[in-house]
Amino acid sequence: MKHWILSAFLGLFLFEVFSVLPSRNVNVPATEGMPNFISGLINVRPNASTEAQRIPELARLAKENGHSFVIFADHDSVEGRQLGLEKHYDGVDAFIELDASTPSGDVLVFFSHTQLENSSPKELSKAAYDRFQGNRTTPELFVSVSHPSHNQRPWTQLDRFPDGMEVVNFDSIFWRKLYSNPLDFLGLAFLYPLNPFITSLRGIQPYPKDIASWDNMNSLEPRHFGILSSQFDLKVHLPQLNISWPDYREIFRLGSNIIFLNEPLSTEFNIRKKQLYRLIKEGRLAMVFQAIYPFAGNDFYLKCPQGSFRSGEIFHGDARECEFIVKTPASLPYATKARLFQNGELKKEVLSSESEIHIPVTGGGQYRVEIMVRPHSAFWILLRKWVPYVLYNPIFIS
Repeated sequence: MKHWILSAFLGLFLFEVFSVLPSRNVNVPATEGMPNFISGLINVRPNASTEAQRIPELARLAKENGHSFVIFADHDSVEGRQLGLEKHYDGVDAFIELDASTPSGDVLVFFSHTQLENSSPKELSKAAYDRFQGNRTTPELFVSVSHPSHNQRPWTQLDRFPDGMEVVNFDSIFWRKLYSNPLDFLGLAFLYPLNPFITSLRGIQPYPKDIASWDNMNSLEPRHFGILSSQFDLKVHLPQLNISWPDYREIFRLGSNIIFLNEPLSTEFNIRKKQLYRLIKEGRLAMVFQAIYPFAGNDFYLKCPQGSFRSGEIFHGDARECEFIVKTPASLPYATKARLFQNGELKKEVLSSESEIHIPVTGGGQYRVEIMVRPHSAFWILLRKWVPYVLYNPIFIS
């Protein structure tokens, strides 16, 4: 009898554990009027220079997960570029930039498309910090604050605004979970080998302080972009046993950045890079956890008589005849909640089974939308909370 009870308990436990699985390659049909976009990964580390032999493999993994570009980051080093690793790999652009240490913390420096492309790490770090301080610097150079609220290496200077910041950083999420709730972290550690996906859903959550900082910047001055960083430093590395964690395949599958295109991309590598970097700097972006569901079928835009405006764009004029339209895939299998923020304040929260929501404009400012979903385990024990699915960069109404 005891064996039957244990077997039943084990069966129910395993049913609960495996009742939530990642989406497969779902083909969402193209819909007229939906945005033209590409998906990519930003701030992939460890250093590109130490992963030289794996760059082609990492590009292939990125392509397998639907990405068109990867931005690798050498930390205080330009060796990856010197080795000639920046190039196009069978459908995926591999760009290599610098993650620079500055007196205020680390910044991701987008420099390879400027006249500083052959500069030393010391010169680049100085140029990046000058850019942050508001001093005259190289045209087209821009920077993004890396892991602003990392438990071990936080950003410390809050009196000036960078061009952009990492709103989501996987390495920061890991350490914050460990320090803030060790008991829950231990439970996730036991759950992870059985179901990495449900473990990720329980852990992914942008840090409210980082969201508030991002909102404050854009409320005072438009076009400070927010990105999802794929940085997740190695925690376990046993080369003799061929064991490393985290695994790039899981990171590339979990989340990425969407760039909304407003023109055809060039067939020439360097010109294409400049196009993408301009769009990143302008904030024509969304962050998506595509392991939950692919991005295709999603949209957020301001519809006005003068036209439509998406993330990173600025509408000048009377917006009383405008409205926000939020779309989600009709085949999305989870309960959905759209949250509209104006200047960092939650203005509207809509729980709807409809794939299209219309929200009136309530004045000027910066508006952004978060799409939350609620996947849950069979018995609502291991997973029963709202989790982020898509985070859009703001639309600005002047």
